[in-house]
Amino acid sequence: MRPPRDQLVSLACAALAPAAALGAVLASQNGSLHPSALVKISDQDPIAGYATAGDPHFHLVNLAQHYDGTYYYAVARDPFLVGHAHTLIDQPAYRYGHPLHGWLAGILSGGQARAVPLALLLLGLLGMAIAGWAISRLAVHYGRTPWAGLLPAVSPGILYSTTVDTTEALGAGLLALTFLAWIRCRYLLAAVLIVMVCLDKEQYVVVPVGLALWELVEGARHRRLPGQLPAKALAVVLGPAVLAGWYVYVDGQLDSWPWSYEPGNFGAPFLGWRDAFRIAHDLTGGTFDQAQIGNLTPVVLVAIAALVLVALIAALRLQTALDLPMIGLAVITSMQGWRTLLYPHELFRTTAIAVLFAIAVLFTRSRSSPRATDDADTASVASGPCLDTP
Repeated sequence: MRPPRDQLVSLACAALAPAAALGAVLASQNGSLHPSALVKISDQDPIAGYATAGDPHFHLVNLAQHYDGTYYYAVARDPFLVGHAHTLIDQPAYRYGHPLHGWLAGILSGGQARAVPLALLLLGLLGMAIAGWAISRLAVHYGRTPWAGLLPAVSPGILYSTTVDTTEALGAGLLALTFLAWIRCRYLLAAVLIVMVCLDKEQYVVVPVGLALWELVEGARHRRLPGQLPAKALAVVLGPAVLAGWYVYVDGQLDSWPWSYEPGNFGAPFLGWRDAFRIAHDLTGGTFDQAQIGNLTPVVLVAIAALVLVALIAALRLQTALDLPMIGLAVITSMQGWRTLLYPHELFRTTAIAVLFAIAVLFTRSRSSPRATDDADTASVASGPCLDTP
């Protein structure tokens, strides 16, 4: 039997999203493909010699190009803080507070130092494929076009992450899969995914918190305890518990907690935004390059803030399981520091997940129940509880 058209579109999105990312990677290297150059280890980084010892052909970059793929490379080479790599990076406790990307790269590389850069690249492409497919299926569930799965492929921040070996593409895929598992009542699968999500980026702990609150809201609406309560409770508790246990381990190894953020990275709501606007204004009177940042950043900040705010207002209606996690992501976005908001590459990348799911929340607004599809047997009603099927 031929698969329904929407399933074929979802598969197309799963292919087109990583294809777009690969195009971005090639464009960023002027048509070349050097996976180790994507790691962005500078020739002045302490870990540079360690990288070239593992691979004499490792492509180092200049200091201005140094970026966060460096830290995921270190985690891949030294996953449990018992080797040498973690001593060669700055703020190791903070860097190891979100280890999943590096762990998966280490596993995918088979412990071979030369294979780590390729593993990091493949993780980004895999994340794009997962995100494309899962977002497409979410859209179908809520009666929207399956071509919504192309959203990751047109996200500048998520595309950029694949060119610098950071985790946003994989994070988008894991988050979308988590929501899909939840609305399909696959709570044990959701539990595994939530553990991965929490270890991928600590801020994503708002997702299990939001899902737990959603179940409480649904229970209050229907005046009953949520169905499959033990499985749901396990799903929302396990991820934060594993993350907390990992934090204790990191502190035991380094005598420092992973939440030790560099000033300007994270703080009280809106203060980082205020500082970003102020510094951007100051830059408009600087050099040509500084003026470009100063003129562009405020416009992009306002656009992102408007989108997230509209999605936040829509989410307050609490129509779907995405809404309370979106509120959490909006709060996290409001707490970003100026260092993550001032420069365009950071601004697009660090807000990419909130922007993506803000659009998803707006897509799920519906006056009717989800469309009847091949997923209907396990789908939940948009304004009601999930059907408790096996």
